[in-house]
Amino acid sequence: MKSNLTNSLKSALKAALISLAVLFFATGLNAQKSEKEWARVYVDGKFGVISKSGNEIVSPEYDVIESFDKKVAPAIKGTEIAAVNEIGQRTAYLPDEKGKVLPYLKDGKYGLKSNKDVVLTEPKYDFIGKFDDGRAHVLLNGKMGLLTDKGLEIVVPTYNYIYDFDKGNAIVVRDTVFGLINDKGTEVIAPRYQMIKKIKGNNFMMMRGGLWGVLNQSGMETIAPRYAGVFPCKDGYKTLLNGKVGMLADDGTIMFEPAYDEVKAKDNDVFIVISDGQYGLLNKDGKQIVPPSYKYIDKFDDGRAFAVKDDLWGLITKDGTEMIVPQYNAIEKTKDNCYKVYKNGKQGIVNKDGVVIVKPVYDEITIY
Repeated sequence: MKSNLTNSLKSALKAALISLAVLFFATGLNAQKSEKEWARVYVDGKFGVISKSGNEIVSPEYDVIESFDKKVAPAIKGTEIAAVNEIGQRTAYLPDEKGKVLPYLKDGKYGLKSNKDVVLTEPKYDFIGKFDDGRAHVLLNGKMGLLTDKGLEIVVPTYNYIYDFDKGNAIVVRDTVFGLINDKGTEVIAPRYQMIKKIKGNNFMMMRGGLWGVLNQSGMETIAPRYAGVFPCKDGYKTLLNGKVGMLADDGTIMFEPAYDEVKAKDNDVFIVISDGQYGLLNKDGKQIVPPSYKYIDKFDDGRAFAVKDDLWGLITKDGTEMIVPQYNAIEKTKDNCYKVYKNGKQGIVNKDGVVIVKPVYDEITIY
């Protein structure tokens, strides 16, 4: 039988801040999908690469470092292009030589032609990246834009970086602030946020003034920046405000506002919450089932959980019904799906529906 009956606000905040730090680290580094060992870093308008242990592989000195492909990434500084590998070695950059459209180099500038040698774009760019879904990054004078495989410039090179498109939108960075464009190249949100991070449901987490909120795909602030911290968990995103914890769903919609000292992981479609040292229950949608009024609520098992009130043990269901009113000194589950109860030094048996089968009158009950 579990005996850990207390959980302080300090431990809740410590866990929250650790999780928040992990989110900031993962978001700020923009870890590459192809190589988990590496992370691209961006600071003061320049890109570099660090290892998973934090060692600097490539110092932040490049205007752009593209995504890694086959353990090599193009790194551009001014008009110079190199290919960097997983240990930071620089080699000559070689553009694609296969495909329907091909970058070509003339007088130090890149243009675009078809595989039948038809010029689609005259040489004017410092770099043309790989095409993905008909679009490729182009770089000119240290700024990034987008070019289609028809040779049409849909985004003039004005950004420090354009991230990959996801469901019709791409996050962009200009002078260390973040915005959003659509797949037509139209600016949905002019860069003005300290951070934008894609979440589920075509929504985005964003930060402004050090506070977090939520955007939809149209750029509307569905939740204005107000949370001191937003950090991922298996049930969505925990929010932190004034030392209290709340919850957002995976798509950024509000489940419940920060009102609790701690929120346990969802268990049997309910959340166990703690406020001022008291435990309560919320349903899967964040609606209160039981206000924080118990000294302890244990993990649910088959829809039931041990609950302590006034130092006495009982049993509650996930809808808050007290199957066994707190009245016993201890309760333990038996192998036949009943419960042995202890009261005033005596033992009895209660079934799973809370019906007393054997009153606590025996010194010992051994179930075979």
